[in-house]
Amino acid sequence: MNLNKKKILFAAGILISIICSWLFVRKIEWSSLSVAFKEAKYIYIFPAIALMFISHYFRAIRWSVLISPIKKVSVLNLFSAITIGFMANNVLPARLGEVIRPVMIARKEKIKISTSFATVVMERVFDILGIIVITSLLFFFLPTESSQDRNVSITGTTHHAEASTVDAKTKEQGGKAEAHSSAMNGKRETDSPNILKQLKKWSIITAFLGLIAIIFLFLLSLYPQKAGAFLEKLLFLFPHHMKDRLVNLLHSFVSGLQVFDHKTKLIWIGVLSLMIWLLNAATVYVLCYSFDIDLSFAGACFVIVCVALAVALPQAPGFIGVFHIATQKSLDVFGIGLSSAQSFAILLWAITVVPITITGLLFLWREGISFGEISHYDEEKIPE
Repeated sequence: MNLNKKKILFAAGILISIICSWLFVRKIEWSSLSVAFKEAKYIYIFPAIALMFISHYFRAIRWSVLISPIKKVSVLNLFSAITIGFMANNVLPARLGEVIRPVMIARKEKIKISTSFATVVMERVFDILGIIVITSLLFFFLPTESSQDRNVSITGTTHHAEASTVDAKTKEQGGKAEAHSSAMNGKRETDSPNILKQLKKWSIITAFLGLIAIIFLFLLSLYPQKAGAFLEKLLFLFPHHMKDRLVNLLHSFVSGLQVFDHKTKLIWIGVLSLMIWLLNAATVYVLCYSFDIDLSFAGACFVIVCVALAVALPQAPGFIGVFHIATQKSLDVFGIGLSSAQSFAILLWAITVVPITITGLLFLWREGISFGEISHYDEEKIPE
């Protein structure tokens, strides 16, 4: 049954990626895209990649704080597990990396897998909190009126890269590209308010789910014995050995929530979570200079929020298609020309996926283990 569910989710993810890829590719003007890439300033790729890796290192620091009540773990070991996890998400289906990295740490540090997994769940909760905070702040700046107000009040965004692209194509095709670009810009202006409304709607849903998750985890850590007794009642039809095992797993999971007992650490984890998302936004902000896209830092935060919400959907490994269309549509809000937005989406995806995949493979080689060995690791081999 579980295998069937995995197959259904995998098939749904592939279908979503195919649809999004088609929506992205069908509007590409290949000659304009070629000009945009030829005129790009690739020097900005290096600081953008550096910011991305700093963000991942901050994730390792945050994880070390989350797991510290259980055991002091090297930040380097956690960074290794994080890069391997991201690499696995990029090349394997079903987001297997989210399972691999807690298993890796449990295996290496001799702690229970369920306990390690609980710290990863806490990570995701704080990621949601970070998105909620950034989105809430953005709503003070995001306009809801005309596209003219939008371009002036948020970012003062211009589309210099698109202008240069249009000029280049105009010389080649006698002005046809300019007419087409104008038509596309007009379409984007009518679509932008819908994107803002969708963002607000999904942000409210995310905030609600995040709040429920926090309350649930807090109560679970506060009343572990009552939670265990409640679970036993729910599983009254199960055999005793299976029921006892599930209850033990619950208690192991609860032990990974010990950070709730440390208010100072919780605050520090919250600060780190915000810094992680701001570093991700800084990556977008710096990379914009590659195509002369004059996007403000608030606009870069908006792009990151949209992409984060989009990649939460089931999709093919590497977020193919979904990542691209989310980036394009978020830039669309600020009047960025189509060719500039598409070329930027492709480059942003490349620096997000390729460097971390290579690094993850190197760390995997350093660890001397395989995916099969990790995914079939038996928790019972880990000492109590």
